[in-house]
Amino acid sequence: MPAGIYKGDANMIDLIKFTVKADAVEDAKRYMSIQAEENRHDEGHLMSHVFQSKTDPHAFYMLMGWENQQAVEKHMATEHDAQFREWMDSLLACEPEFVEWSQII
Repeated sequence: MPAGIYKGDANMIDLIKFTVKADAVEDAKRYMSIQAEENRHDEGHLMSHVFQSKTDPHAFYMLMGWENQQAVEKHMATEHDAQFREWMDSLLACEPEFVEWSQII
């Protein structure tokens, strides 16, 4: 299981930080919007949300929820996820950060 995925009650919650190049903010918003919409059609999808930092406009957080590990694996094998990763590769200022976190309440 990749770091950053919270596993609780069989659900998988993934929080990923993307930091994009200065000239890539609008493209990143567009690609993340497309990805979030496409995710909603994936089997086992629970949620997809994208947040932009108020203090660093180049930093985006994608929060995704899946019913189980099998749903995550199916999602990662989709054409739209491969396309998203390809699009984002050219926009990133650094590697995506899989945020390590724990739900406490």
